[in-house]
Amino acid sequence: MRIRIEVEDKGLKSVYEFESQGLEGEALRDRIVGYLTAAGIFSQKEEVPKEGQPYDDGGTLMDRLEKFIRFEFPDAWFTSQELREKFETVIDDIKLSTVSTYLSRMNQEGLLERRGNRNNREYRLVQEGSEAGVAPGESYATKRKGTASRW
Repeated sequence: MRIRIEVEDKGLKSVYEFESQGLEGEALRDRIVGYLTAAGIFSQKEEVPKEGQPYDDGGTLMDRLEKFIRFEFPDAWFTSQELREKFETVIDDIKLSTVSTYLSRMNQEGLLERRGNRNNREYRLVQEGSEAGVAPGESYATKRKGTASRW
């Protein structure tokens, strides 16, 4: 059995072909749906940043990353890879090493808390009421300007 699926969205055309010699019916359908789901065909469209979103006003890359984290991951644990993928989907390309460096600096300054070992590290904004961190209403950039930087 051979199945061809064409998807066209705003001028972008994708073609998926599936050929099976052993699978039929439900099993084939489940495999195809699983593949298309993993490829993002059925997922919600990522929101394109609009004028006025918190991370759309320039500044240094560090400032934009901070604003992006505050908007996209306000109270969730995330990995550097997850942040990179979301940042690239919404804003611009960025190297994973750059993301990791900035996350480490934000952790050292008290903006982010960190858990896990080196291979499974996750970050989260320091929650209000924590002793360390950035005070509500104070941005990381403001705090950074008030401290001597080693970098």
